[in-house]
Amino acid sequence: MHRCKYENGGDFPDFLLKITLKAFRKTFGNKHFDLIIYVPPTTSGDLVKNFTEKISHILNIPISHKLVKTHVTQAQKVFQNAYLKRDNVSGAFNYAEPNEIENKSILLIDDIFDSGATVKEIGKLLTNFGAKLIVPLVIAKTVGGDL
Repeated sequence: MHRCKYENGGDFPDFLLKITLKAFRKTFGNKHFDLIIYVPPTTSGDLVKNFTEKISHILNIPISHKLVKTHVTQAQKVFQNAYLKRDNVSGAFNYAEPNEIENKSILLIDDIFDSGATVKEIGKLLTNFGAKLIVPLVIAKTVGGDL
């Protein structure tokens, strides 16, 4: 994971896709999702986008590329506490066509869960646009990350 994200190691390996899908199916296999949205990158280029496109194809759920950053943020790993991480992403996202979100069940994909600040911020945005269900799906959680 580290090599792919920080050392130009290419896309996440397929075994990560397999175990992520296994965990998803175990918990949410009987739920219907209208849309998959992924967290826009800070430094990792198209890693999460490429990963999400594979999941979208396998699960046959439409993908949206309309979640965008409204301003530059720093990588969350540089901050020492949850308050600074929250401030880093506060107001940092928007959705290009908010009416698309209303009354939808959304699968939100990110690569790494640390404090949850990014997922919470995007969840708040999607909730304000009328999403009826938002389920975060992450590939990995940092060791010792804030909750």
